[in-house]
Amino acid sequence: MRKGMIFIILVSIVSMSFFGIRFMENKETIDMKEELAAEQFIKKHLYEENGLIKTDLKGQSNVYLAETTGLWMEYLVKKDDYLEFKKQAKVLKLFKEDSQLISWKIDRNRKAPANALIDDLRIIQALEEASDRWGIPKYRKMARQMGKDIVRYNMENDYFIDHADIKTKHKADFITLSYLNPKAIHFFLEEELIDESQYLLNREVLVNAPVSKNGFFPITYYPSRNEYEFEREVNLINQYYIGYYRALWGGDVSSLIRFTKESLEKYGGVLYGRFSSETKEPAVEYEGASVYALAILMCLQAGEDDLARQLFYKMKELQVLDASAEYYGGYINLDSLETHTFDNLLPLIAEREAIDEGVFY
Repeated sequence: MRKGMIFIILVSIVSMSFFGIRFMENKETIDMKEELAAEQFIKKHLYEENGLIKTDLKGQSNVYLAETTGLWMEYLVKKDDYLEFKKQAKVLKLFKEDSQLISWKIDRNRKAPANALIDDLRIIQALEEASDRWGIPKYRKMARQMGKDIVRYNMENDYFIDHADIKTKHKADFITLSYLNPKAIHFFLEEELIDESQYLLNREVLVNAPVSKNGFFPITYYPSRNEYEFEREVNLINQYYIGYYRALWGGDVSSLIRFTKESLEKYGGVLYGRFSSETKEPAVEYEGASVYALAILMCLQAGEDDLARQLFYKMKELQVLDASAEYYGGYINLDSLETHTFDNLLPLIAEREAIDEGVFY
């Protein structure tokens, strides 16, 4: 009788586990948020059957970036798209070699020899958030496994560093400030992969970074020399990444907010992609959807909702909004068909974030 009861209990547990997983998969599919236009463009024109996403429609159509996979995973968590995220978690294997480090690029089936910390940290963040959101421990376990190798190969004297050679494990001697992802680094602290002093040390690199006379952040930091390095020609993608991450850590971004408002007013609502660090004048004549997207994310984090709204409407002007058009939803030049996954995924994330916070809709 007792053995029979134990058997029934075990069967019940297995059944509950199986149907619980099935229920979760169905539930996440039903509760999934609406598909945004940029997502439709990506799925129609850039998405491959194996889950990889092309870098563009032209010369880099056979190039697949870890950056792209990480951004896509980040978006899928925000959208509650469990089934597609599950597929992307398997895609990660394509970027790995003999460690948990993620090769930054696959070019015609050949993996690049190095990782880029920004990609690994973004993927770790997505895995952690997916685990918490859907109650799937294996994603946290995957994130932790990746984190162990990051600590082993992408840290030097308690500082995170830019990249490492996946085979030789040779390390860089600097960190790009836009790589310091606060959410991912906090995960390292939670999992005791780093201690509090290491966490605070890396936070201080970003939060206490000096600001130039024209309000720009430095691009790199050399721990061995305790020196920051500024760009002569400022790339606003880097600036707004730094601004966004700095704001997430509670740092001051008022100088970049001020620059943004001044530039929009001075140049007819346009944010050009690069500026001279000396003159604060545009160094190029183009604007990029990713620049607006990152500026939006920074503004949302800094409580600048009105500015975020202004940037959002300007960003949407770069998108194909004719639902009958072949490239509907894409941030693409219709004459040249030039586009980049970066310029579609970041706007997608920014739009999803803004919708969820009720800022634009």
